[in-house]
Amino acid sequence: MFGISKLQLYGMMAAAFALGLLGIYSAGIARGQDKIKRKLDAKLIDGLRTRQDISDELNQMDDTSLADRASEWVRDDKGR
Repeated sequence: MFGISKLQLYGMMAAAFALGLLGIYSAGIARGQDKIKRKLDAKLIDGLRTRQDISDELNQMDDTSLADRASEWVRDDKGR
């Protein structure tokens, strides 16, 4: 068979099998990294949307309503 002994044939088959397993393993790692990147991107986009919603809400408020809302989060100086 083209001058290849059985031992060499078995060695080539084992090497091909090992390379195939290595390829499958590396593809799985790449897929996992891609999944993590997509989750991080989705979290970033959600944060940007939340920030934009808050900014839009604050821009729509007039001074009085903004002061009333801010008074909930600012401590009183009456305790001094």
